[in-house]
Amino acid sequence: MNTSMNGLSESTHCSCNDRTALIEQIRALTPSEIRRKEHPSDDPSAYYHWLEAQGLRRSDGIYHMPSIFLETRNLKSPETLSDYIDQSPCQQYFRLKKATRFSREPLSYADFLSIRYVYSGSDMMRTPSSSFELRQNDICLLNSGFVMSQYLEHEEDAVFTLMFEKEYLIKLLRSRGDQSVITRFMYSYVLDSPHPQNYILFHGGGNDRLPRLFEDLIMEYAYPDHDSHALLESYLQVLLVEMGRCTFDYEKTAESRKSFLTAAVLQEIEDNFVEVTLEGLADRFGYHPDYISRRIRSATGKGFKDYLLQIKMSHVERLLTGSDLTISEIRERVGFHNETHFYRKFKEMFGCSPAEMRNGVNAP
Repeated sequence: MNTSMNGLSESTHCSCNDRTALIEQIRALTPSEIRRKEHPSDDPSAYYHWLEAQGLRRSDGIYHMPSIFLETRNLKSPETLSDYIDQSPCQQYFRLKKATRFSREPLSYADFLSIRYVYSGSDMMRTPSSSFELRQNDICLLNSGFVMSQYLEHEEDAVFTLMFEKEYLIKLLRSRGDQSVITRFMYSYVLDSPHPQNYILFHGGGNDRLPRLFEDLIMEYAYPDHDSHALLESYLQVLLVEMGRCTFDYEKTAESRKSFLTAAVLQEIEDNFVEVTLEGLADRFGYHPDYISRRIRSATGKGFKDYLLQIKMSHVERLLTGSDLTISEIRERVGFHNETHFYRKFKEMFGCSPAEMRNGVNAP
């Protein structure tokens, strides 16, 4: 039986249901972490040396990570959890990384969106001008182009990062019909927003579902089995829902405040589309109606009334094709009290009548 330096034998290769063995692997030190613990150094991990060799270190010392699929590694017999993660066939869809403990990583920025999760311990995040701490069970949604570094200084610091490029993220977003802060953040990356939020920090607190969810995700990624990709997609969707239930903070720059306000306004319209008014939004968020209207137009390309109409009609469409409610019941439920106005706007938007849509009749 071969035993690696982290104290785990090769027999600890997890099955997809071996949660105890996985937790042991998460906590165990890798050979490189043992060396760093015994001989502390500010020298970055081998990954940053690799980036420098590729010419991806700027003159100011900041590293550039242009693609999550750029790095190539020499295949070896896996020993640690990180080895199994790095050689997983699931990395063709998105990347999962386990951060190296006892390391002070240099400032860098990426061309992809990432989700960082503190399984245990903490993670000190640093930017060129500030710092903030991620604590156990915290999740940080990080945008591309954000210059930052992380310090993992303790043995209990177990931190995982999920990394997504646009094609896969678009696939995830297609199944999310909401206008939540998370969805708007992701769309700002997909659509190359000129003023994105750099990060949102979600506080998991005592949510014991999060560590179990990440354990399931890590097991399926590191030790894949039949239909692992389908399970991973399901885990990611559940993760986004759990994140949406957390309290959160965000970067307090002027542009980030605008972006956050816009996301919150759009979420309020989505949640209360039957009764919402522009004046009510202005009163709720403490801004002039004209300013709220400009924020809506900047994000959607539509004024308040047109965007509200779009939201209402999308609900009408879903109810027509997915419920047994009568057209009159749907009209009232969605908030169209003027029947003539409803039918006229529906025809303008869809090119057919509500009855034709329900019956599957093509518009003329």
